[in-house]
Amino acid sequence: MSAEGVGTAFSGATAKAADPSTIYTNPAGMMRIPGTRAQLDLNYIAPQIRFSGDAGTTGLSYSGNNGGDAGESALVPAFYGLIDLTPTIKAGLSLTVPFGLATEYDDDWKGRYFAIESEIQNIVLTPSIAWQATDQLSLGAGIQIGHADATLSKALNLSPLGLGDGMSELTGDGYGYGFTLGMLYEIAPTTRVGVSYRSKAKYTLEGTAKITGVPDPFISAVPQLRSSDAEAEVTMPDVLSIGAYHELNPQWAVMGDLSWTNWSTFEELRVKFDDGRPDDVTEENWHDSWFVALGADYKPRENHTIHFGVAYDQSPVPNDNRTARIPDSDRYWASLGYSYEFAPDRTINFGYTHIFFDDADIEETTGAGTLKGSYEGHADILSASLTYRF
Repeated sequence: MSAEGVGTAFSGATAKAADPSTIYTNPAGMMRIPGTRAQLDLNYIAPQIRFSGDAGTTGLSYSGNNGGDAGESALVPAFYGLIDLTPTIKAGLSLTVPFGLATEYDDDWKGRYFAIESEIQNIVLTPSIAWQATDQLSLGAGIQIGHADATLSKALNLSPLGLGDGMSELTGDGYGYGFTLGMLYEIAPTTRVGVSYRSKAKYTLEGTAKITGVPDPFISAVPQLRSSDAEAEVTMPDVLSIGAYHELNPQWAVMGDLSWTNWSTFEELRVKFDDGRPDDVTEENWHDSWFVALGADYKPRENHTIHFGVAYDQSPVPNDNRTARIPDSDRYWASLGYSYEFAPDRTINFGYTHIFFDDADIEETTGAGTLKGSYEGHADILSASLTYRF
């Protein structure tokens, strides 16, 4: 969401309100940002995910390698703008990518009948407003207008028909809507706490299920090998966060955040086909997850700030429901950042986070057989932003 946040592992993001990214993390924090401002963030996310193990069906092991590096790097932007409406009311606008996933294995890997490419991206536009209710209390609210698109591909095992592999690719997109609420309370000029809530948003992704690599006579005989229009419903979860920020002295500040994400809304991935064939259902049964972060800011001299942060990021994926598409596990963040106000109206931020993944075992069984093994991985995030005051 912001380079400054990446540098602190997003500790204090709900209460700090140091730059316009508070429009997303807690809209009430806009009241702490003086004047009219705009901010552009660019984040490069580079995960590495590697599988080791086997795949096959009764009495048969599938050929192929372990899939290579399944992690897909991505450049993720964010934009924020805010303006004074009255001395006690501010309006803001954010364009962010709050949820996203991309994994891609080698086309001929041994688990190709379970997954090859999996990609989903959620872009959300959030117009928001904040009100200074009292000298100490500010309130905020916003409307989420989101778009999501997804691609899911895998190989089809046609050897029982005397053929090689076919290919199935599902693509779809759709819109969803929600809201966000926030509160920021200043206990003292150097101490504040914040609470924010982002609602769930339900998306109906409409698109196609495209089948390739299958000769025409087999397409006519086997309905599951036909291309068809399709749709899937995906609910992005609601998130409740609480944070605190405290300045120890003019040089040092400490902060923390705790977030709960309602991932139990993701019980299954169900794809419905327009041609009447049975639904394609993957049981997910995710559970709610927690994110906790602690951090500090250090100002060695005027206009320069160094950021530190660590975090624990709980995976919502149960061990029994881990899939090759989302081989997720608990994560641990170590973050470092730097901010420089190089002019009265301009600030640049740089952030770096290294994320350690717990090793994750998998035993996924579908009609294609069983994929059994383990995953290991890590990720790096490099971020930069420019904030301009008009």
